[in-house]
Amino acid sequence: MTIQKLLRSLVEHKVIFVVIGAWAFPAYGYTRNTYDIDIFFNPTKANVQRLIRALKNVGYDGLEDLTIDQLLKRKTLFRQYVLDTDIHPFVKGVEFKGVWKTKKEVEIEKVKVFVPSLDNLISMKKATGRTKDLADLEYLEEIKKQTAKKKK
Repeated sequence: MTIQKLLRSLVEHKVIFVVIGAWAFPAYGYTRNTYDIDIFFNPTKANVQRLIRALKNVGYDGLEDLTIDQLLKRKTLFRQYVLDTDIHPFVKGVEFKGVWKTKKEVEIEKVKVFVPSLDNLISMKKATGRTKDLADLEYLEEIKKQTAKKKK
């Protein structure tokens, strides 16, 4: 399983999602190592059905033990080979509709996908409060400041 195969399957199955977390940062000029990928999806039953088909398509295990309602109510972690995948129906600090309105198209591992706006990434990081998220927050806020200076 590779990130490219996962993202390609999500796109091919028409899952409505954005990539969040460290894989979204390069869109704004910041990188850090990560051992997982975070997918924030539009929490509708139809979208979850597409999500399940996309994950099955690339060999994710354990899906038969999950119901659509479970996937709509809580974050789910899949440990698949060397790739940990976090599937989020909701994220602290933002709502999917707002994130989708201001999304940015990028290419990750040669697959065109969407990431949240810089402001939405900042809101997500502020809301979590974990130590590693606070470090990310400092970098993202600095990028926002530098971007604002360039626009003047």
